[in-house]
Amino acid sequence: MCLSVVVTAHNEGLVIHKTMNSVFAALENVKKAGYTYEIIVHIDNGDEETKQYFDRYKNRKNFRVFENNFGDTGPSRNFALSKANGEYVAFLDGDDLISDNWYLNAIETLEKSDEEIVVHPEAILTFGIEQPNILTIQKDSLGIKDDTLVLIGENKWCSVLVAKKDTLLKVPYRALGSGYGHEDYVFNVEALEKGILHKVASGTVLFYRRTNNSRLASGNRNNVVIPYMEFFAFENIKKIGAKTVQKNKKRWLKDYGYKTYKKMRDNEKLNRFITPVAKVALRVLEGGQSRNRKKIPRYVLDEWAKINQIDSQLYPYKDVLDRVGIYDPEKNIEVGNAFFDIAKYVTKMPEYVFIVPWIVRGGADKVLFNYIEALKHIHPEWHFAVITTLPAKNTWAKKLPGYVDFIDFGNIVAGLAPYMQDELFSRMIIQLKCKNLHIINSEYGYDWVRRHLDLVRCEYNLNVSLFAWEYIAGSNMKAVYSYDNPCLFEIFSGVKNVFTDNEAMIKYTIEKNGFDKERFRVHYQPIENQVMIAPKQGLVKNKKLRVLWAGRVVPLKLPDLVASIGKHLDPKKVVIDVYGELGDGVSAKMFDDIAAVNYWGAYDGFKSLPTDEYDLLLYTSLTDGMPNVILEATMAGLPIIASNDGGVGEFIKNGKTGILIEDYLNYEPYVEAIEWAMDNTEKLREYVENAQKLLESRHSFKKFVSIVKKDIG
Repeated sequence: MCLSVVVTAHNEGLVIHKTMNSVFAALENVKKAGYTYEIIVHIDNGDEETKQYFDRYKNRKNFRVFENNFGDTGPSRNFALSKANGEYVAFLDGDDLISDNWYLNAIETLEKSDEEIVVHPEAILTFGIEQPNILTIQKDSLGIKDDTLVLIGENKWCSVLVAKKDTLLKVPYRALGSGYGHEDYVFNVEALEKGILHKVASGTVLFYRRTNNSRLASGNRNNVVIPYMEFFAFENIKKIGAKTVQKNKKRWLKDYGYKTYKKMRDNEKLNRFITPVAKVALRVLEGGQSRNRKKIPRYVLDEWAKINQIDSQLYPYKDVLDRVGIYDPEKNIEVGNAFFDIAKYVTKMPEYVFIVPWIVRGGADKVLFNYIEALKHIHPEWHFAVITTLPAKNTWAKKLPGYVDFIDFGNIVAGLAPYMQDELFSRMIIQLKCKNLHIINSEYGYDWVRRHLDLVRCEYNLNVSLFAWEYIAGSNMKAVYSYDNPCLFEIFSGVKNVFTDNEAMIKYTIEKNGFDKERFRVHYQPIENQVMIAPKQGLVKNKKLRVLWAGRVVPLKLPDLVASIGKHLDPKKVVIDVYGELGDGVSAKMFDDIAAVNYWGAYDGFKSLPTDEYDLLLYTSLTDGMPNVILEATMAGLPIIASNDGGVGEFIKNGKTGILIEDYLNYEPYVEAIEWAMDNTEKLREYVENAQKLLESRHSFKKFVSIVKKDIG
């Protein structure tokens, strides 16, 4: 027996009749050339219509039908391979068609080769009702470097193939599940890794039917990811390096033209005047598509016309050719180059991975450092990775210790299409081989988990840190946004633990979503090097009260409220100094005409501030968790006036550890508190002493380590 043709069927119904007719037509040429063959149909989780269809072939010579319920392409193909008697084995899915020269040309390609190879069709014409056709020209293996860079982001070769049975037995298909795929992609890579080359049979065409019930479509809907493969190990990728991409000026102009056209059409006012011009521009841009006809090889047109005798949906009509897209996987190496950039950051496989939006000056970033330090204290042998998911200036990344790999994912993938970013992120996570993930405020991280929830549930220990909720800009403070809603709500089944730095967040989140309280833990954050500075005896300078305000100068932190407070204070008696980086849409000009308020710009951590020059800290915010600045100010000996939002009230107890403002959107109680403070320095000293005792008992590093050890291990 020379050739075993394997057709895998599922629930194609009568569509498979067209597939079988294309198989019979191709086997006629095999028979004429003097080769023998058999047909094996393997029905995996098939529906009744598909099973009944094959009853008509039960008496046909060299035609066998098997039924199973694997529900997985890998075991399905391995089973069919075990039943094959031919020297060569061909695989075809039940909803695709092949050109009539496919099997014969593939056999001849195998027989002419001195190398161990797997043969694929040269062209793939993807078709489907109401969707433009896509033509992909497959090419022979180029060599490890070029193939690898393309394979990182693209499957260079389709699942349809012919190879020696002995070759296929060397690379059995993997049984994938738990959110992993695609079996043919993994096979193609692992074959190449074993030195088995991929070749194309000249002049052959696969007609790939785009349907909603195909295995590939099912995998894409389920957001499967590629499993770990040694072929893509970071050390191997580093050795391969990146490849220079030649910029295509015509492609750039075309992309720029479409963007300009879209801007014109999307602008209501502009659109009235330039619609005729825009339409002409669009025709010019689209005119280039008709030139695609000149790029379609003659053999594709010939086989496309011939297959019409089997499937009337297929024929190279002029209007069809005008809309056909031509795709070359080898030109798409942006993902491969980006993965090479990621690999350069990885020095060692981590035991724990943090996913954060950025590493800048802020409370959440200090939380990241606290967890790293605590886990290193518990597990001295551990290595860590921190992945940033937004393009940003990660100003605090330089503070990460040597046992942490900083992977600047957000900046590396900026500009890549979203699906490319997702493929890269998935590949990065898988290749890191670390089962412990921890998301801190990264919406991208939440979204990735949502898309791959089955995978995370089965394969990972996922911890999440929540701190506070925010009011949506422009909502008139009626709408509340938090990372718990909807992000955590959608992925909660895949989360092992939720850590917060305050009880208020837990109460709010559980009441709003009905979550299981057992998964929530309060981790009060530690203050490093707790050297307490004694509270001051009186006002620092000239009996003039000096007030410190420090934080992000963003609407959430109510800088406009600080301005209002300053307007109602006597600048001869009180001055408020504001420190912090300005956020989007916020200008320091709001303080210009207020004598009692000075803006001093950004600062590099609380320790960089001249706290000894101040009498108290003013803290304002719409909402927060447990603000780190309050804890640091307490250690610095500063009494505190704070808005009662989020978890603030768990540390500032009014009249005991500070002054807590209940009506915190109104400037008047702040003004009253500040004026009261000027005459009650002894009471302020008492507040600071009480606050420092609470800080020592609840926010020590030793206590934090014990809690982290208990909850994370």
